[in-house]
Amino acid sequence: MWEWQLTDSEVASVRQGGDGVSVHFSAASARALAVHAGSPPSVWGYALGVLLELEQAHVQHCDPHAMGRVAEGRLRSASQTLALLPLPGEALGEVVLLLRFANGGVLQVQAGFWRCRFQGDPRWRESFAC
Repeated sequence: MWEWQLTDSEVASVRQGGDGVSVHFSAASARALAVHAGSPPSVWGYALGVLLELEQAHVQHCDPHAMGRVAEGRLRSASQTLALLPLPGEALGEVVLLLRFANGGVLQVQAGFWRCRFQGDPRWRESFAC
């Protein structure tokens, strides 16, 4: 099991289709949770190939340049703002996603369901940022 945060993650693409929106993260700021009880989670790094899907979605704002590094990201689900999201994870109920990008772009989506998962096998790289 993993946890990740929207802020400092990298968006490769945003796709809209039907009543859904898919946000593909080329690098999601993430860490592995403890495998054994009492052991600490891993250090923060980047999970590669993460997909965030929003269904029953209404795009409130999407700039054409809504991609790249997320300077500020929030996911409000069931009246609670989630700082860390489970990976994989999902929740039913009112959802508001807000991403503000380092390049000035904004993506804001309202939805009825969210789900995040790895595309393919989990791939993770340690961050060496100081």
